[in-house]
Amino acid sequence: MDIMTAIADFLTPLPVWTERGEILMPLFGREHRVWLIICLLLGIGLVRTRQLLAHDRRMRRRLDLAVAMAPLVLLTIHIISILVYGAFNASCLPLHICNLCEVLVLVYALTGNEPVGSVLYGVGTVGSLAALLFPGWTYAPALSLPSVCGFMEHLLVLAHIAMQLIDGAIKPSFGRMWQPIAFTGAYAVAIYPVNKLYGTNFAFINWAPPDTPLALWERMHGDPGYLAIYALAFIALEVALFLPWRTTDARNAG
Repeated sequence: MDIMTAIADFLTPLPVWTERGEILMPLFGREHRVWLIICLLLGIGLVRTRQLLAHDRRMRRRLDLAVAMAPLVLLTIHIISILVYGAFNASCLPLHICNLCEVLVLVYALTGNEPVGSVLYGVGTVGSLAALLFPGWTYAPALSLPSVCGFMEHLLVLAHIAMQLIDGAIKPSFGRMWQPIAFTGAYAVAIYPVNKLYGTNFAFINWAPPDTPLALWERMHGDPGYLAIYALAFIALEVALFLPWRTTDARNAG
């Protein structure tokens, strides 16, 4: 493969790869595992870097803002590539719940708002981890703009949450667990008619994507039966995330 072909393949946006219909990065295959290791190492590196800047508030603030802004920059780059290729369709709209979490990361970095932090901790953690483990861009090669943007966007959201959590800026409270659940419920209600109107699958509530737990639940319980399991699984994950903070709430109350 010559260099120009390699560059063209790298810049090809996700809708073009998806239309070709061939999975080029199998789930948990070698390339996917390498990406997960890269994400883990980069995440640890970012968290450690912030810890080393504990006595330099200005540099720590700059790091927070850079990590908060980077996912939206990457998202914009990929959308521009889609527009350049003339491949934009309704599914390319940045309306996935993880896209909203990217916005919340920046909002939290700028404001430090506690409810935003609670929603970001609950929804951003679950959504980003799910996206990294079950990426929706497996039709694209592992070394391509869609893969770089997909993995890096979700990693940076998780890294930002981890940095703020370790620093004590985000203080999860079991009593605020309802906030991410309510946020997700409101999002699902709002996005459902959009999915039906445009044939999109934001939040994966229009159909279960293949090679994911949702597809297994669909085979077991049908459609829309899998949505009930989907909702219960999300609530269970939220409980698991917030439950460790219940003792902290009790200690503070005492």
